[in-house]
Amino acid sequence: MTTHTKKWKHSEVSRLKQLAKEYPVVGVADLSGFPANLHGQLKVRLAGKAHVTVSKRKIIQRALKEAGVDDSLTKDLKGSTAVLFSKVNPFELFALVKQSSGKVSAKEGQIAPDDIVIPAGDTGLPPGPALSDLKGAGLNVRVQGATIAVMEDKIVTHKGEAITAPVVNVLGKFGIKPIKLRLSLTHVAEKGQLYPASVLNIDEDEVFANFVKAEQQAFNLAVNAFVFNDKSTPVIITKAFREAKQVALDGNVLTEATVGEILAKAENAAKEIKSHVKEDAQ
Repeated sequence: MTTHTKKWKHSEVSRLKQLAKEYPVVGVADLSGFPANLHGQLKVRLAGKAHVTVSKRKIIQRALKEAGVDDSLTKDLKGSTAVLFSKVNPFELFALVKQSSGKVSAKEGQIAPDDIVIPAGDTGLPPGPALSDLKGAGLNVRVQGATIAVMEDKIVTHKGEAITAPVVNVLGKFGIKPIKLRLSLTHVAEKGQLYPASVLNIDEDEVFANFVKAEQQAFNLAVNAFVFNDKSTPVIITKAFREAKQVALDGNVLTEATVGEILAKAENAAKEIKSHVKEDAQ
């Protein structure tokens, strides 16, 4: 090992240790198959929320261990690795990384994550070999003037299907990048607590819907069990008044709330009787 290499490793360990001491939340991510250009985009998107750095696996393990970070955080590290240092809580950090995805070009044999659609319109491509390529991908095309036009929207690969070579070729011509990639954050540590991705990966919409459902169920229970609080009290009183009024109406008990309806009911009954009595009846 050269002196230069030793100095670099020592400096790198010191740098990562300092970051681990400065930030209470540390996460590690697998960079396998993650393009360098997306890594740069991720750093920009997370600026102000997390510091993203890439280093060698053994350097990361040594630095975090010396910084007192849980060893379990790094035990499964393999290949190229990114470390994220942050001051936001682990769940927020995971959500930020999950949202910070990018798109890359398709490769032959990849499975389409969603329907891949080529929209109708002028392609800007001149007639020639491109015409055969577009038809080979199943597109309805026609030469219009000096360029080729796609006559109708076309799903060239359905979700779950393998992307074929002709489709990859056409997608490249149109600059369409259908494959969405995001950093795979595997673990996050905070103050001695280790959170795996399976715990951090929360569907916010589902959680919110569950809270709404729980609140509604608690409200219904409070009303039916006569538990008085700010929300249930008006409903309980309204329900009790409505039921008491109905009892009074059924028993023809005259009160300020029932007199109008009882008299109206009596008048209707009188009209009904009158309708069955002849005008000249004695």
